[in-house]
Amino acid sequence: MPESKENSDEGPGLELVSHHDHLCLLYQGEAEILTPVIPFIQRGVALGERCVYLNAGEETLERVLKHALLGQKHDMGALILLPAQETWLKGGSFDPARVLHLLKVLCSGAAGDGFKATRIICDMGWAGHDAKRIELLRGFELALNRFAAQNQATLLCLYRREAFPSERMLELAKIHPHLVLDGRPCGNPLYMPPECDLQATRAGSELDLFLAAVKTAASTAADRDRLRQELEQAYAALARKIYENWQEEDTLRASEKELHEKDEALLEHKRRLQTILQHIPAILMAFDTGDHLAACNHEFERVTGFRVEEVMGKPMLELFHAEGELREEVIAAHPPQGGDYRGREWSLRCKDGSLKSVSWANMSRYVAIPGWTNWITGVDVTPRVHAEHELRSLSDELDERTGELESFGYAVSHDLSGQLSKISGHCAVMQDLYGMALSPQCREMLRSIHDATLEMVGRITALQRFTALAASGLQPEEVDLSAMASEIAAQLSGTGVQRPVTFRIEDGVTATGDRKLLRLAMEQLLENAWNYTLGVQHPVIQFGTAEVGGERSFYVSDNGPRPAGKPGVHLPRRKLDSADRLCCGIGLATVQRIITLHRGRIWAADQAGKGGTLYFTV
Repeated sequence: MPESKENSDEGPGLELVSHHDHLCLLYQGEAEILTPVIPFIQRGVALGERCVYLNAGEETLERVLKHALLGQKHDMGALILLPAQETWLKGGSFDPARVLHLLKVLCSGAAGDGFKATRIICDMGWAGHDAKRIELLRGFELALNRFAAQNQATLLCLYRREAFPSERMLELAKIHPHLVLDGRPCGNPLYMPPECDLQATRAGSELDLFLAAVKTAASTAADRDRLRQELEQAYAALARKIYENWQEEDTLRASEKELHEKDEALLEHKRRLQTILQHIPAILMAFDTGDHLAACNHEFERVTGFRVEEVMGKPMLELFHAEGELREEVIAAHPPQGGDYRGREWSLRCKDGSLKSVSWANMSRYVAIPGWTNWITGVDVTPRVHAEHELRSLSDELDERTGELESFGYAVSHDLSGQLSKISGHCAVMQDLYGMALSPQCREMLRSIHDATLEMVGRITALQRFTALAASGLQPEEVDLSAMASEIAAQLSGTGVQRPVTFRIEDGVTATGDRKLLRLAMEQLLENAWNYTLGVQHPVIQFGTAEVGGERSFYVSDNGPRPAGKPGVHLPRRKLDSADRLCCGIGLATVQRIITLHRGRIWAADQAGKGGTLYFTV
């Protein structure tokens, strides 16, 4: 908002008022309000004062000030606009005490933000045409006189004449020590202190007389100011020649002022930096050239329990828990030219004697701060360290339990397999020695016993492999499941049992996983399908991929019937019908364990007597 040349040419105007002034502007149109108010604000901003406009519906002035607010770049916060609903009529009614408190807060805030004073423009249009509100204005204006005298502020009250009765307008005008006429401030000849307040009579004519007298006084003052300005210009022209040799001194003074302003800007930047560092959610420690603590922040106090005054000036090695080689590492990481590291974990001593594990970073070599040879930031990682320790303990315990389980499974399977092999061998000897002497029923029983032992040996072997899965670790790689399924199909077809089983294997099916475990799973799935197709006239076993629920899945299917009531592992199903769940043995339990280790899923879907399908993902 640049200052207009007209005001500077015509002598001192409203913009040249002093602090503690309380002025009144009575206006009837846009020109009478814009001409004095805009220079009043411009001058305040130029002098380093904050200007606050308490709006009450003056749309033209509000629109001009909003445009100026959008255009300001370097004086952020120098101009503030507040609507009536947040000031005069907050809560639906006018409360003088609340408004005075708001004005005090505005003045304090301006001083805290570095402004020299505050200029407040009070639009009193909110009380117009309302007798009760107008009645409250007298006491409030008297309070504003006291407020202006007690605070570093200048008040300008705006009254639109047609919004107030003449007698009330005259009464309110007499309360103000200064008036604004023709855009210039002047003393109020009819100003009456509170103890001299009298009821006005013939208010309308007296107000006109009063305004005419004040206008005459203002004109006289304007003439005096114009003559004084002309005299000053003549004196300046004469003095310019005398003080030409002082131009260098003026330049030096300007440079000194510029340096002073830069110093103030640096101090403000330093204050902001200190505020940021104090409130960042990370530990901050700064050390001087002797490696003594020069500064720390609130997060350091929260984590360690120390107050700043308790640790200020302490040596670095007293704050860290570092012994032996770690002590030398801490010293080497903080050289006189500033350190540079990330992710170093050193323990920090706390007031209660405990230690906090902290991950530190040092950027002092590249971001130098005067007085801080090394400044470091850290994040408390004690919960993470405790969690890692607990996780390692649980992992060790799990490995121990897994080893015990594997050893137990191996011992049990070895003992049972030996006994079953002995039973099977005895049955074979009895068959060879006494087979012809035995009745057909006995020979059938011996054969059944021999077959049962072989089946039990197979189940125990599967149980042993299932137990070993708990201790196995995954070694993922790209596996060609199509080639693997073809190999297993060839092995099944070459077992010596003449069965015309048709294998339909999709080409190019691959997956990422442990090759040995996936091989075991595919063997169990295809053997399961091979067994179920026993006795089927045209057995068909298929392997391939399908899109199930928007996800790529693998499947093994066959057309063998599923007997009901067979005990085993129950797999979850998709496409369920009225039949019971598919029942599987130890082999499919092993498959389910392998799929789970690969973070996959396996489920069954049969076709109501037409065969079954096992789907899985890895």
